[in-house]
Amino acid sequence: MTLGNRIRNRREELKLTQEEFALKAGISQPYLSQLEKGAFDPTAPVIVRLAVALTMSADELLGINDVKKVG
Repeated sequence: MTLGNRIRNRREELKLTQEEFALKAGISQPYLSQLEKGAFDPTAPVIVRLAVALTMSADELLGINDVKKVG
């Protein structure tokens, strides 16, 4: 699953429109639309804002399932 799909799926689970979610995440609706389509890779600060607005961890948002410690 792509990052855009994870954003859209979680936004829809929360029953938020693109406009509502964009406002909550502090980004524009057109930018959100492009993120959901996979047209852009968001910066780290935007990933954090998206994750907070989606009430999930950045790891979950990025699709990182297992973080293994080295050593």
